[in-house]
Amino acid sequence: MEMQLTEILMPAVALSGAVIVVLLYLFYVKGMFRGTTHHVSSVDIPGKLRNIKKLADAGKFEAAITLAYRTFEQMCGMKIGSERTPSETAREYVERVLKIIPLDAESVENFVSAYEEARFSSHEVSRDRYELAIKVFTDIYPRIEGATPIR
Repeated sequence: MEMQLTEILMPAVALSGAVIVVLLYLFYVKGMFRGTTHHVSSVDIPGKLRNIKKLADAGKFEAAITLAYRTFEQMCGMKIGSERTPSETAREYVERVLKIIPLDAESVENFVSAYEEARFSSHEVSRDRYELAIKVFTDIYPRIEGATPIR
């Protein structure tokens, strides 16, 4: 009787272990079961620019720069086929993007610095800082749209 129980339990334990390994693989390697990510099929640049301008006209320079950066991320995500992951910082994402999309690294660095200042600092962002960030953004976005990703 003990032998029959062992013959039944051993395959059941092995099968359970195999199922757990497969589920862990799907979760960690393939990213399944992690909730949905929103994939953007296109970015309405004129609409985004209007919203950025409205925010700036209202004196909300931090929000305007943040919206410009989020638009930049959406455009890059569409172009390279990969959005920023939840564990990735803005700088890590930009490093990855610059390996695939040929953009001026110094301009992108200035833009990311402006975003970080607007998003994370406790002081208000000046109109001059906003204008500099938006100038860089308006210079970058046509290059993103026209770029051929390096694979």
